[in-house]
Order: sequence, then C-alpha cells, then structure tokens
Amino acid sequence: MRWVLRSGSARWRRWWRSRATGWDARRVSSRHLVWLGLAIGLLAGCSEPPYRFPDRSATDVQAEEERLAALLPSVLLGGPGTCKVRLLGRDASTSFAWAHCAALGAAPVSGISTPVRVDGDRVTQPGDGSEYPPSVRRMFPERLAEAVLDDDGSLRP
Repeated sequence: MRWVLRSGSARWRRWWRSRATGWDARRVSSRHLVWLGLAIGLLAGCSEPPYRFPDRSATDVQAEEERLAALLPSVLLGGPGTCKVRLLGRDASTSFAWAHCAALGAAPVSGISTPVRVDGDRVTQPGDGSEYPPSVRRMFPERLAEAVLDDDGSLRP
C-alpha cells in the first residue's frame, strides 16, 4: 500500500482522479454534449422574441391613434368623452389598441381603460372577470394576446 500514499507517483494521481471525480471523462463528455444540445434545442424552439409594438413616432401610427381616439368615446362610453389611445398592432383593416376613455359632463367622472379590437368602425372589447382571458385570446393574435394578458401597465396610453 505504500505506492498509494506517495503523492508524487503516477499511480497515486490516477487513483486520485478515478476516486475523486468518479467518472470517465470521455463517456461523460459525450453524454453532457448530448444533454447540452437537447437543452439548447428545446430553449431555442420554445423562446420567441418579445412582441414588437408599432413605432408611435411614425405618422401612420399617429394618424390611426387619432382616428381611434375620435371613434371610441361614443362606442365605449355611450356619449361624449375623450380617449387616449395606444396602437398595439394592425392586421390588414383591423387595429388592436389600448384605450383609456373618460366621460365628459357634470356628473361624476366615469371612464374605462381596456384593450380593444377595431374592425373598420366595429369595436370589440373583452369580457369581464373570468371571461377576460379567453375573450382577449379570441380578439388578438396569439403573441399580442399574451402581451396584453401579461401587461404591467406599460401598454396603456
């Protein structure tokens, strides 16, 4: 057993490596590479870049926000009011936006802040309570719906 105790010997180093690490470097390396490749493939396939919102400084986006701000008070409030609108996206003739509207008049101020889908002059807003998530998913494209449902207040005008 003397040869095992001498720290400078080649046998000691081999023995120590085999006991201290407990693995064969070639076998584990290939296994690790396989697992690493699977993990990278899974993560790359599951992750998407965040939804890109329209550039609010673009003139066409500003024009659409102004059009929606003029259209929405009568539909959402049922009367005169003002709306601030943030355009969240467009698809052909459909606009997706977040509207924050307040009623005008002598009565106590009432208002609404909600995501909306506007098809021409037809406005759709999500349901309340437990109907909110499924209705948002029906109204918006998938990635935009998830952004709306995960909103922390940054989507609002």
